[in-house]
Amino acid sequence: MSGLAGVPTTVVGDSGRKKRVTILASGDESRETVAVSKQWYRHKERAITVKEALSRQQLGRGSIHSVGIESSDTAVGDLRGKRIRVAADPEGDVSALDAVPSSVEGIPVRTVEAERPRQTDCYNSRRDDVDGDGESEFLGGMAFEGMKNIKSSQDTVEAGTLCCPVQYNGGRYMLTARHVISGDVCNRPGLTESDYGWGRVGNNSDSVTPFGYVAAAFTSYDAALLTLTSSDLQDFSPRVSAESGAEVVGRVTGDGIDTLASYPAATVYKRGRNTCATSGVIVSARLTFRDKCGLGTPVDELGQVRTSATQKQRDSGGPVYHRINNSSGTDELYLLNMATRNYGEYKYAQGSSADILHRQEGFDFGNSKYY
Repeated sequence: MSGLAGVPTTVVGDSGRKKRVTILASGDESRETVAVSKQWYRHKERAITVKEALSRQQLGRGSIHSVGIESSDTAVGDLRGKRIRVAADPEGDVSALDAVPSSVEGIPVRTVEAERPRQTDCYNSRRDDVDGDGESEFLGGMAFEGMKNIKSSQDTVEAGTLCCPVQYNGGRYMLTARHVISGDVCNRPGLTESDYGWGRVGNNSDSVTPFGYVAAAFTSYDAALLTLTSSDLQDFSPRVSAESGAEVVGRVTGDGIDTLASYPAATVYKRGRNTCATSGVIVSARLTFRDKCGLGTPVDELGQVRTSATQKQRDSGGPVYHRINNSSGTDELYLLNMATRNYGEYKYAQGSSADILHRQEGFDFGNSKYY
């Protein structure tokens, strides 16, 4: 099995100048570790602390909408260093950026004027192709339709993409973007899971197949879990559409996200209903993004990762993952995040990480005892 290109896998003991960190995991099981310098690790942990403090202090001031961590061009130990990025919407009050310090505890802070990330949902004719391994299973990366949009008539369907199966509270579900089903990531008075109605998978309006209700929704991550209740369907597959011979077996950990982001050659892959198969690198991580929610209470979306893979309308809910080629068996996919928004001119994919969904909500990705 081959790991991250260029990342050292020979570890000098923790008493030396290297530290062993788990970058890929399945449930509580470590799947791959790498060696990083202790200097870099202390630096990136300090950057996380600074980022959290700046999020509490700056989000909501003027038009500041996001605070995250990006890699700098300066090496720290054997990896690229970290810096904080604070962004404000140029259509609002950007003067709040003037009060943001240029560095905190030795961590550089960069301020930018940038548009808010946009949800990538839209109405369409439901005639997208669906890649899969048969009608009896559902795969991550497949075209998905969430019915009963709360902002429209009950007959209106929004289009998106399935992410991958997860284990949650003893049950198995399919993960996708909440806003594809509800039409809005924000809280709405009186909105419950049962209001979302059925999810459907299919490649045209005449052959869509209902497969279950929304079992749970998570506003802070723009996430929803879908049941499997249709008698026509057997199971959710750990495969991702168009990834022949590869399965989702786990997640990229928090340390893994930080490490991948510091290696320019560390490619991640994305699958979406519109863009199909794309790839890129991690641009920013550990983002906290504040959605204004119109006149309602603002909602913070947590633990987001932004990659240079392209995200377009109808891609919402699709998986972004790290691939491990296994010469002796099935290739392994580790979920990095679920793409729910795009950002900027190049439409970079953004969404909450599998790691935060595991740590905060107890999601398991690809744990072998569930598949």
